[in-house]
Amino acid sequence: MATIEKLHHASGTVYKAKVRRKGHRTVTKTFKYNSDAEKWARKYEAELDRDNAGLVALGRRHALHSVITRYRNERLPELAPGTQVAYDIHLRFWEEHLGHLKLSELRPEKIAKLRDSLREQGKKPAGVNRYLAALAAVLTRCVKHWHILESNPVQRVAKLVENNARQRFLTEAELARLLQACRDSESPDLYMAVLLAITTGARKAEIMSLRWSQVDLQAAVIKLERTKNGDRRTLAIASQVQPLLKARKAGQQRGNVTELQADGLVFPSRTSQRKPVTLRESFAKAVERAGMRDFHWHDLRHSCASFLAEGGASLRQIGEVLGHRSVEATRRYSHLTEQNAHQLVRGLADKRLGS
Repeated sequence: MATIEKLHHASGTVYKAKVRRKGHRTVTKTFKYNSDAEKWARKYEAELDRDNAGLVALGRRHALHSVITRYRNERLPELAPGTQVAYDIHLRFWEEHLGHLKLSELRPEKIAKLRDSLREQGKKPAGVNRYLAALAAVLTRCVKHWHILESNPVQRVAKLVENNARQRFLTEAELARLLQACRDSESPDLYMAVLLAITTGARKAEIMSLRWSQVDLQAAVIKLERTKNGDRRTLAIASQVQPLLKARKAGQQRGNVTELQADGLVFPSRTSQRKPVTLRESFAKAVERAGMRDFHWHDLRHSCASFLAEGGASLRQIGEVLGHRSVEATRRYSHLTEQNAHQLVRGLADKRLGS
């Protein structure tokens, strides 16, 4: 129980807070103001309560690197393949900088400082927030599943403001130039990967982690069992893409001594069949050869949405193709569907009423 004692000294009046608790040593602290003494006493008693529940002691026992290892072993394999790759990269960063700390030593200010350092290194706000999300996922596991941490300190760290208003779409002329540049690329994977991105709207991670077991060439669909949002999604394979995929599969089979594994990657690395190929440099060169500026891989996904809108697809249909959970995520394309709707209305009026 906490008590506050008012003491008079030659230098002035002070307030001595004393906390007694069975099984714990008596702790005292002196303050200039009574309100500060009461606040400290309440906080210290709350910490004792947490300690009695075992969470503080457990937090002092477990280091961050150990729970990240456990997360990698238990939870990471359950996530979508693309998310696994991204989280592995992000968690290595936190291991390097904070892995030596006990969970009880993780403070929001330490996390925020590293958040700012990522930004100073040139990471975009969205990218920095992904690093925070990976750490938050591990610590949430500690709180809700493993019960070795009372609260998640990442929740008290502000995320950076993201600019999601970017709307860079391919024009028909740019599309033709880009596809030709991809055909001319030294990479044997680039053209096929870009073609899939444009025609399916799939994320880069979904394409790079794609396995032959997910590709049904007879039904002309790609089945994504675990996406970024945790939902199942089916992608239609365009008629122009289907023969290219068949040829690619046959070519990989000829290049293997053993039978092509059903879970083999569609775009394996040249150095390891277990890792996806990296197309960052080859894509950048293709964009440059196509005479385009300010165009990123993710803009292929935006372009797919714009082509769907031009073809008359609704926002709901576009969202289903892209795998959006909410209409808000698809709303950035609303002006495209509105333009198409206006053209339909004018076309109907011209047909029924005459010019």
